[in-house]
Amino acid sequence: MLTKVAIVGRPNVGKSTLFNRFIGRKKAIIHEMPGTTRDRNDYEVNWKDKKFIVTDTAGWSSDVSVFSEEMAKQLDIAVDQADIIVLVVDGKTGIHPLDVQIAQQIRQSRKKTILVVNKIDTQAEEAKGYEFYKLGFDDVLFISANHGRCMNELLDKVWSNIKYDRRTKNTEELLKIILVGKPNVGKSSFVNAAAKEERSIVHDVPGTTRDSLSVHVNFNDKEYILTDTAGLHRGSKTKDDMEYLSTLSTSYAIEDADVAVLVADASQGIGETEVKIARLLIEKRKPIIVAVNKWDLVEDKEEAAKYFTEQLRERIKFMSWADIIFISAKTGQRLERIFAEAEIIYKQYTREISQEELNEVVREAVARKPMVRKGKVLKFKEYAQVASKPPVFIFSVNDLELVHFSYERFMENCFRDKFGFKGTPIVLKFRQFFRIKNKSNIN
Repeated sequence: MLTKVAIVGRPNVGKSTLFNRFIGRKKAIIHEMPGTTRDRNDYEVNWKDKKFIVTDTAGWSSDVSVFSEEMAKQLDIAVDQADIIVLVVDGKTGIHPLDVQIAQQIRQSRKKTILVVNKIDTQAEEAKGYEFYKLGFDDVLFISANHGRCMNELLDKVWSNIKYDRRTKNTEELLKIILVGKPNVGKSSFVNAAAKEERSIVHDVPGTTRDSLSVHVNFNDKEYILTDTAGLHRGSKTKDDMEYLSTLSTSYAIEDADVAVLVADASQGIGETEVKIARLLIEKRKPIIVAVNKWDLVEDKEEAAKYFTEQLRERIKFMSWADIIFISAKTGQRLERIFAEAEIIYKQYTREISQEELNEVVREAVARKPMVRKGKVLKFKEYAQVASKPPVFIFSVNDLELVHFSYERFMENCFRDKFGFKGTPIVLKFRQFFRIKNKSNIN
């Protein structure tokens, strides 16, 4: 197991900004509204050949609300599971009563703790933070997460407290599966069921999940990175800044993922929002599984399955190659199918076709349906696979005007019939063939 480092503190002291500094990119949502982060968010960091997991946590709060109790529970678990705790305080506002309360609870845990006084932009401002030594921690650093000041010193401090490098399989080798869908379809319940613990807060209020939440899970003795995302909405306009940032976070997370699972609600069917999300996934060229959740609530399952399949093929015709799986995150029904299917379609997503196989499928396609328009015959001069993830093929033809959209679709169907490409988009590009004349023939 890797060393686990938990970032904790009261709301709005800069924990998510610090988390983003640790991982070197903007992953966690940052907003001035307290309580933006609600779940624990894991990410693997590599510093000077030592790896560790850094966890962003919800801000501790004394407020009594629907979410505060759950947020506190998540933080308690994070502290309990952590090897090193980074306690973040606000150097500009001074000691807050909640800082004292949190410090007392952390000292009781007897975990190695680094006190980080944030929002200290210059060395001259460090004097403002000396009062935080009253919290009783020996390791105190004055940083600015916003500007990156003293981040190397903090990383070195964490590094020095990792007694040895507990190496595991690089996360790049793990399959990264992302769950996307509109609010309240059961994405967070799926994560909790797969992780076998409450990693994502579940509530019947839409929009409970605001940030993309990445969790290391072990399913059927195999490791995965499973990402929960904020629910995406049908409209092009968002209601407020928080909703906009949530959508942006989901978009970034999709780009990082290997396989996308589009989650739909069995009681609602495939609607405009699912079509919009499907288009987004196609634009980002991701392999896709459609998971219809809450299947345990459906009575006539055979008729409902037929209805959903017809809906998918009718409303999302451009994604007819995606499989549909009926699941229940609540009961765990068919969750194993999602992971098994993800493995299969990722192999299709990364597949490379030999030139010999390409020659065969093109010859068969041309023989089956020659393209003739205005007395001209379409001829394929050169062709090759030029990329994978997704598979991309380029065809040089004698006359580009002969390539109609319907013929492109025909060629795609031929490729899928021959090679499968289950669950993954493929890209066919056509270009005009130009023969380079021999220089000796040029005057």
